Order: sequence, then structure tokens, then C-alpha cells
Amino acid sequence: MMTQALTNLTIQSVDTRGPLYERGWEFYSVDLNSGVGGKYIYVGFQKDDQTSTPITSVTFKAYDTKQDNSMPGWEWSPDDLNAGAGGKYIYMYWKKGEPNKQPVTSLMFMVLEESTPPTMGGWEVIHQDLNEGSGGPYIWPYYSNEFSGNQLKLKVNKNKPA
Repeated sequence: MMTQALTNLTIQSVDTRGPLYERGWEFYSVDLNSGVGGKYIYVGFQKDDQTSTPITSVTFKAYDTKQDNSMPGWEWSPDDLNAGAGGKYIYMYWKKGEPNKQPVTSLMFMVLEESTPPTMGGWEVIHQDLNEGSGGPYIWPYYSNEFSGNQLKLKVNKNKPA
């Protein structure tokens, strides 16, 4: 079976532990404010339905001030990944359908005490601590062009009482 590519990304920034159900989206279970308080922040994704353009690049960038626009040529979420936790303003960016680039099939977020992200076979590290400036553990993002990451995501059950 062909590993499906990611075709869309979103950020869910909520006041309670989630991720919360959103129709048409699945979410990674790691809170991107782990260990530092603030909002509960989750990355959501949609997978290839064979008609959507696949995501081919993902990155995260930290700034000293709030950003109102994406980087040129990139799609983004205007949600600050450090919302409510202090520290840098951190945003997620992605590109779709770049020629000669493999589709991104999964993301992974490792919450660690190490200031250097570990090497993981089949995963490429994105060198941006998602907790930068807010204290707490390091959160290292990774992407893969090989793995679907099904074992690393949480299915949200919309029927479960809160």
C-alpha cells in the first residue's frame, strides 16, 4: 500500500487538554506547549485523497514578535505555537507540490530534555525547539517521507464524554 501524503495542516489551540474533534481532521497527540503551561496546542492534518496536492516541505520558525503574514512562498498557520507560555512566537509553515521533492507522509514531535535532537531512522529533524524561550523541555519536530506515523497519532473519539 502506498503511504499517503499529508495534504493539509492546521493548528488547534484550546484551553483544555485535547486534541478536540474537528470534522475531517486527525491530530497528533503531543501538546506543543508540553511542560510550559499556556494553551494546549496540537497539529492537525489531512491525508491524500489522490486529488489534493501533497505537502512537500514543513518548517517551524521562531520570532521575537507576532507575525501577521507568512514567509513568501509558504502556507502557514497564524497560530503561535507558544501561545500563553511566554517565550518566542513560533509558527508552522508548509509548501505543496514542489517539483522533485518527496511528499511528506508524517510529522512527529519529541518532548525531550536534550538540547540536541536525536537522529531517528526514516525521520528528518527540523532544527527548531517548539518551546524556545519558554523554559520546560525541548520539543523537536520531525518529518518523514517514508512513514505514515499511524502509531504516533491519536484518534479522537467524538462520542466520548469530555
